[in-house]
Amino acid sequence: MSGYVLNETLEHLRQELTLTSAKAKDITGQLNILRREAESLKIHAFQYYVEEQIKSKARDRGIISLINDKRKVRNSLLLAAGSFVIGGLLTRDKFNALSAGMAGLDGMIQGFGEGDWYILFSNIISVVPEKMISPQITGITLVSFNEMMEEFKKRALDGGRMGNLDDVISKLARKT
Repeated sequence: MSGYVLNETLEHLRQELTLTSAKAKDITGQLNILRREAESLKIHAFQYYVEEQIKSKARDRGIISLINDKRKVRNSLLLAAGSFVIGGLLTRDKFNALSAGMAGLDGMIQGFGEGDWYILFSNIISVVPEKMISPQITGITLVSFNEMMEEFKKRALDGGRMGNLDDVISKLARKT
Protein backbone atom coordinates (compact mmCIF):
# COMPACT_ATOMS: atom_id res chain seq x y z
CA MET A 1 0.00 0.00 0.00
CA SER A 2 2.75 2.46 0.85
CA GLY A 3 4.43 1.84 -2.55
CA TYR A 4 1.17 2.70 -4.27
CA VAL A 5 0.80 5.96 -2.30
CA LEU A 6 4.43 6.85 -3.02
CA ASN A 7 3.98 6.24 -6.78
CA GLU A 8 0.78 8.26 -6.78
CA THR A 9 2.45 11.13 -4.92
CA LEU A 10 5.42 11.10 -7.31
CA GLU A 11 3.08 11.09 -10.32
CA HIS A 12 1.16 14.03 -8.85
CA LEU A 13 4.45 15.92 -8.28
CA ARG A 14 5.56 15.18 -11.86
CA GLN A 15 2.29 16.59 -13.20
CA GLU A 16 2.62 19.70 -11.03
CA LEU A 17 6.22 20.24 -12.18
CA THR A 18 5.18 19.85 -15.81
CA LEU A 19 2.37 22.36 -15.33
CA THR A 20 4.68 24.78 -13.49
CA SER A 21 7.31 24.45 -16.22
CA ALA A 22 4.72 25.25 -18.92
CA LYS A 23 3.54 28.30 -16.95
CA ALA A 24 7.14 29.46 -16.50
CA LYS A 25 7.80 29.19 -20.25
CA ASP A 26 4.63 31.17 -20.95
CA ILE A 27 5.59 33.87 -18.44
CA THR A 28 9.12 34.01 -19.88
CA GLY A 29 7.69 34.59 -23.35
CA GLN A 30 5.41 37.33 -22.06
CA LEU A 31 8.31 38.96 -20.20
CA ASN A 32 10.42 38.95 -23.38
CA ILE A 33 7.61 40.67 -25.27
CA LEU A 34 7.24 43.26 -22.50
CA ARG A 35 11.01 43.85 -22.41
CA ARG A 36 11.08 44.47 -26.16
CA GLU A 37 8.18 46.88 -25.91
CA ALA A 38 9.87 48.67 -22.98
CA GLU A 39 13.07 49.04 -25.03
CA SER A 40 11.04 50.47 -27.90
CA LEU A 41 9.27 52.86 -25.51
CA LYS A 42 12.64 54.31 -24.51
CA ILE A 43 13.17 55.34 -28.10
CA HIS A 44 9.63 56.73 -28.39
CA ALA A 45 10.12 58.76 -25.19
CA PHE A 46 13.42 60.14 -26.47
CA GLN A 47 11.84 61.10 -29.80
CA TYR A 48 8.90 62.71 -28.01
CA TYR A 49 11.30 64.77 -25.87
CA VAL A 50 13.16 66.01 -28.95
CA GLU A 51 9.90 66.77 -30.80
CA GLU A 52 8.62 68.81 -27.84
CA GLN A 53 11.88 70.75 -27.74
CA ILE A 54 11.55 71.45 -31.46
CA LYS A 55 7.97 72.71 -31.00
CA SER A 56 9.07 74.94 -28.14
CA LYS A 57 12.03 76.37 -30.05
CA ALA A 58 9.87 76.88 -33.16
CA ARG A 59 7.28 78.68 -31.05
CA ASP A 60 10.00 80.94 -29.57
CA ARG A 61 11.40 81.70 -33.01
CA GLY A 62 7.88 82.28 -34.34
CA ILE A 63 7.13 84.82 -31.62
CA ILE A 64 10.36 86.66 -32.44
CA SER A 65 9.33 86.59 -36.09
CA LEU A 66 5.93 88.06 -35.18
CA ILE A 67 7.59 90.83 -33.19
CA ASN A 68 9.80 91.69 -36.16
CA ASP A 69 7.05 91.54 -38.82
CA LYS A 70 3.71 93.16 -37.92
CA ARG A 71 1.96 91.74 -41.02
CA LYS A 72 2.42 88.26 -39.59
CA VAL A 73 0.56 89.35 -36.45
CA ARG A 74 -2.49 90.29 -38.52
CA ASN A 75 -2.37 87.01 -40.46
CA SER A 76 -2.00 85.00 -37.25
CA LEU A 77 -4.94 86.73 -35.61
CA LEU A 78 -7.07 86.21 -38.71
CA LEU A 79 -6.17 82.50 -38.70
CA ALA A 80 -6.97 82.19 -35.00
CA ALA A 81 -10.33 83.94 -35.49
CA GLY A 82 -11.11 81.73 -38.49
CA SER A 83 -10.25 78.60 -36.52
CA PHE A 84 -12.40 79.86 -33.66
CA VAL A 85 -15.41 80.43 -35.94
CA ILE A 86 -15.02 77.12 -37.80
CA GLY A 87 -14.48 75.25 -34.53
CA GLY A 88 -17.62 76.88 -33.13
CA LEU A 89 -19.66 75.99 -36.19
CA LEU A 90 -18.50 72.38 -36.20
CA THR A 91 -18.73 71.61 -32.48
CA ARG A 92 -21.27 74.17 -31.25
CA ASP A 93 -19.21 74.30 -28.07
CA LYS A 94 -17.46 77.53 -27.14
CA PHE A 95 -14.64 75.75 -25.29
CA ASN A 96 -13.85 73.51 -28.25
CA ALA A 97 -14.07 76.56 -30.53
CA LEU A 98 -11.65 78.44 -28.29
CA SER A 99 -9.34 75.43 -28.26
CA ALA A 100 -9.46 75.25 -32.07
CA GLY A 101 -8.68 78.95 -32.34
CA MET A 102 -5.74 78.71 -29.96
CA ALA A 103 -4.43 75.59 -31.70
CA GLY A 104 -4.60 77.42 -35.02
CA LEU A 105 -2.71 80.38 -33.59
CA ASP A 106 -0.11 78.12 -31.97
CA GLY A 107 0.35 76.20 -35.22
CA MET A 108 0.81 79.42 -37.16
CA ILE A 109 3.38 80.73 -34.66
CA GLN A 110 5.28 77.42 -34.76
CA GLY A 111 5.17 77.55 -38.55
CA PHE A 112 6.87 80.95 -38.54
CA GLY A 113 9.68 79.46 -36.45
CA GLU A 114 10.19 76.26 -38.41
CA GLY A 115 13.49 75.43 -39.99
CA ASP A 116 16.16 72.79 -40.20
CA TRP A 117 17.05 71.50 -36.74
CA TYR A 118 20.19 70.06 -35.23
CA ILE A 119 20.28 67.92 -32.06
CA LEU A 120 23.25 68.56 -29.76
CA PHE A 121 24.64 66.06 -27.27
CA SER A 122 26.36 67.33 -24.15
CA ASN A 123 25.32 67.28 -20.50
CA ILE A 124 21.83 67.99 -21.78
CA ILE A 125 20.20 67.30 -25.10
CA SER A 126 19.27 70.47 -26.92
CA VAL A 127 17.81 71.40 -30.25
CA VAL A 128 19.03 74.39 -32.21
CA PRO A 129 18.51 75.69 -35.73
CA GLU A 130 21.00 74.15 -38.14
CA LYS A 131 22.30 77.59 -39.18
CA MET A 132 23.61 78.23 -35.65
CA ILE A 133 25.95 75.21 -35.57
CA SER A 134 29.70 75.44 -35.60
CA PRO A 135 31.84 72.49 -36.78
CA GLN A 136 33.25 71.91 -33.27
CA ILE A 137 29.86 70.94 -31.83
CA THR A 138 28.85 67.29 -31.64
CA GLY A 139 25.36 66.63 -32.88
CA ILE A 140 23.21 65.35 -35.73
CA THR A 141 20.59 66.73 -38.06
CA LEU A 142 16.95 66.06 -37.32
CA VAL A 143 16.66 63.86 -40.42
CA SER A 144 19.61 61.69 -39.31
CA PHE A 145 18.20 61.57 -35.79
CA ASN A 146 14.83 60.28 -37.03
CA GLU A 147 16.51 57.67 -39.25
CA MET A 148 18.61 56.40 -36.33
CA MET A 149 15.57 56.32 -34.05
CA GLU A 150 13.73 54.09 -36.54
CA GLU A 151 16.76 51.81 -36.69
CA PHE A 152 16.91 51.68 -32.88
CA LYS A 153 13.17 50.88 -32.68
CA LYS A 154 13.63 47.92 -35.04
CA ARG A 155 16.56 46.66 -32.97
CA ALA A 156 14.57 47.02 -29.77
CA LEU A 157 11.57 45.16 -31.17
CA ASP A 158 13.91 42.43 -32.43
CA GLY A 159 15.16 41.93 -28.88
CA GLY A 160 18.14 44.27 -28.72
CA ARG A 161 18.79 46.12 -25.49
CA MET A 162 19.09 49.87 -25.74
CA GLY A 163 20.24 50.48 -22.17
CA ASN A 164 19.38 53.67 -20.34
CA LEU A 165 19.03 57.12 -21.88
CA ASP A 166 22.75 57.84 -21.53
CA ASP A 167 23.51 54.65 -23.49
CA VAL A 168 21.14 55.70 -26.28
CA ILE A 169 22.71 59.17 -26.39
CA SER A 170 26.23 57.72 -26.54
CA LYS A 171 25.14 55.42 -29.41
CA LEU A 172 23.78 58.46 -31.25
CA ALA A 173 26.90 60.50 -30.56
CA ARG A 174 29.12 57.69 -31.88
CA LYS A 175 27.17 57.64 -35.16
CA THR A 176 27.79 61.34 -35.80
